[in-house]
Amino acid sequence: MKKICCILFQAMISSLCFAQQSGIPNNVTLAISARSYADRIVLRYAPANPILFNQANKVGYIVERANFINGVSNDKLTFAPIAGSPFKRWSEEQWERALIEEKLKDSTAAKIAGLAMVFSDPDATAQGGDVMKDGLKSFKDQKDNADMRFGFALIAANRSRVAAEGLAVRISDPTVSLGQTYVYRVRINQPISNVANEIAYVKVTCGNFNEKYLSNNKTVKLSEGDGAIAFSFPESLEYYAFTAERSDDNGATYKKIIKTPELNLKPTGFTGKSDFAYGDTGLTNYKKYRYRIWVSTPFADEMILSEFIAIPKDKTPPPAPFLKTATHIKPKQVELLWELTAKNTGDLKGFTIKRGAQENGRYSLISKGILSASTRNYIDETFDPDGSNYYVVEAVDTAGNSSHSFQAYVTLIDSIPPAMPFISSAIIDSVGKISIKVRPNTERDFMGYQVLKANSKDHEFSVVTETFKDSLGRTTFTLNDSTTLNTLTKNIYYKVVAFDTHFNQSVPSKIIELTKRDTIPPVSPLITGFIVSDTSVVINFVNSSSEDAARNILLRREIGQLKFDSLFSNTNASITKYTDVKITGGRQYEYAMIARDDGGLSSKISRSIQIKTLLNNRLPAPIIQGTYDGQAKKVSLSFVVDDKVINRRLKVEIYKRTDEKSLWKTYKIIDFEKGKTFVDEPAEGQKGMNYTIRLTDANKNVSNFSNELQLKY
Repeated sequence: MKKICCILFQAMISSLCFAQQSGIPNNVTLAISARSYADRIVLRYAPANPILFNQANKVGYIVERANFINGVSNDKLTFAPIAGSPFKRWSEEQWERALIEEKLKDSTAAKIAGLAMVFSDPDATAQGGDVMKDGLKSFKDQKDNADMRFGFALIAANRSRVAAEGLAVRISDPTVSLGQTYVYRVRINQPISNVANEIAYVKVTCGNFNEKYLSNNKTVKLSEGDGAIAFSFPESLEYYAFTAERSDDNGATYKKIIKTPELNLKPTGFTGKSDFAYGDTGLTNYKKYRYRIWVSTPFADEMILSEFIAIPKDKTPPPAPFLKTATHIKPKQVELLWELTAKNTGDLKGFTIKRGAQENGRYSLISKGILSASTRNYIDETFDPDGSNYYVVEAVDTAGNSSHSFQAYVTLIDSIPPAMPFISSAIIDSVGKISIKVRPNTERDFMGYQVLKANSKDHEFSVVTETFKDSLGRTTFTLNDSTTLNTLTKNIYYKVVAFDTHFNQSVPSKIIELTKRDTIPPVSPLITGFIVSDTSVVINFVNSSSEDAARNILLRREIGQLKFDSLFSNTNASITKYTDVKITGGRQYEYAMIARDDGGLSSKISRSIQIKTLLNNRLPAPIIQGTYDGQAKKVSLSFVVDDKVINRRLKVEIYKRTDEKSLWKTYKIIDFEKGKTFVDEPAEGQKGMNYTIRLTDANKNVSNFSNELQLKY
């Protein structure tokens, strides 16, 4: 356990050192790293051993900042403490409060943060008893325990932002300016004996954070094997572990193949470089798989490193099938039956059927595509009735390799079924009686018809009547049936099959569709919920479940009125919500619904709900205007406020989003000053931005959102 903890710590502490300036000695007692965002800089740091870690948990860390000056060494810069310095490990009350909040978001993250709390408790690190009782063994056990607690605590800080903040090894500095370069330094809050070793520095420029800054699809080395994919990529100070995802459906969905981050473990004392690597097995050869590799950074997040496509390869043909029989089972059908004698079918994809006119001649493909691997028979309806027909069955694997059976010859039976019947007319009357007329077949061996019926084209048809010749050889060509009208299905379907005296049956006629007279009203829709504001009422509902429901209608009346008014007529079954903005605040309304089917029948009125609307205390909505200066590359925004509230102490909340499909994000909150403009500087490469605003006053009253301003750069 000790060796594993040491290895994990080495991997973690090295990943924190990547942002340090060159010239810092290797035996520093602290490591520090920084990440820049447009509005803040986040620092991550850690002590180098358990003794310093336990000391820092008691006294905290001093974090200071200076403006970077080119040509001036770090120790000559003027540093000032960051607000909140010294940063100390949380108290028990802070831990408990943070863990409760974290558990509501992510139980796993809460457990990681709890691990950091337990293993960093300075009161739990001391061991009781006589440390001299077992001599060196007792000292060794204590050291091993300290190493373990230290290693797991810092690993938890790498995996959880809450854990890192609770241990005081992560802070965020929001008092920064975009484009400014700073130097930060950190030390343990205690007297310094060696300035070179006990203070850690990091230089960072405040700028927009690129979430794909590690992405490099060429960094991965790929090996495509038989049913397996192996990949590797170099280690880096930017990350300490990785996970991977695989898509089996060409990128539509991904699933994790590495559920917990994989560390790059090295033997104790190993100083060289090595690669991260993973092997994915149990795959289907020649199937395209998409992979995404995510790397874990010391900032408790995962970054995309690489996306690539891999295809396992195989060139071994499948076992050859054994074609048992080729039989002429019906006038226009030859059935092939085969089997596989080999027990191991490997990566068998399926079968293809080929036919030729000569035993050793050319064979042509007759099956449409590749039959499934479980298929053991095939019906051929395209054979030559006047010539010779030879067949072979080919087995095909996922790589396209194939093997074929021996040839089989089929002896044909001379028999022809009747022609496909033709239904000339079909009528259903008001009481459900049905009359179907068929154009007579003219074959000499024609015997009669079967009439088949179903309630849907996709259902299995069942025989309802037969019209075979009677004892005098007479056949009727008018077929009668009946059905009930009081059903939920509005259509009924028929087809006819002809038979000859050898009981060869024809191809079924074309399916005819008859529409019943509708006698059943639709099921009522249902109001399932509502949301009331001072400007609107949102009604959630479930549309009528009846198949023939053509329209769902939302009704409303003010309390005290006798008649409902039609508020909204819905012909789209996917719409299940309506926002009623034509209300007066403080009044009471009653809502209900009905449905109408395509036959004009109406459902019963649904169960109604009564709602009292809220009084509207909102501020008048502002107007946002703005332009983009292409030469200065700046956006200038101005705000128009109603004269009724212009003398109040107003604040303007500014929201941004990149396009109409993106979510709004709060950008700035500023004090409103009449005639004053606000200047925004777009990020490099940005093509445009959408803005909107709303007002708040000192009494926390708010306005509705303004118009949406769309600017293109």
